[in-house]
Amino acid sequence: MNHSFRLAVLPVALALSAGVLANEETTAGAVTNSEAVEKLKSALPSTSGFEVEKMRTTDSGISCITYRVKNDQGNETRAHAVVQGEKVLRSSTRSKDFEKAWNGNCVAAK
Repeated sequence: MNHSFRLAVLPVALALSAGVLANEETTAGAVTNSEAVEKLKSALPSTSGFEVEKMRTTDSGISCITYRVKNDQGNETRAHAVVQGEKVLRSSTRSKDFEKAWNGNCVAAK
């Protein structure tokens, strides 16, 4: 009887430990007050309609954020950002630095 209890607990323990060791990934509601999200918002020309779709923070503290914002015409635009410390790189700027950071930290880490 004692062995069957151990066998039942083992998968649960493994699942919990895997969650702790994995990169942190959250969705919209859980990240609205995040420091990385606040840094991103301060770097945007407008926060009209701003909404975080998904955010993941790597073990090294780099935040990968997929978000939506409304443009001047009121249309919704989907974009990505990489926040590392004080540095905010956005996909809408079409910079090579953003591309390198996103591919190296956000895409490769999945």
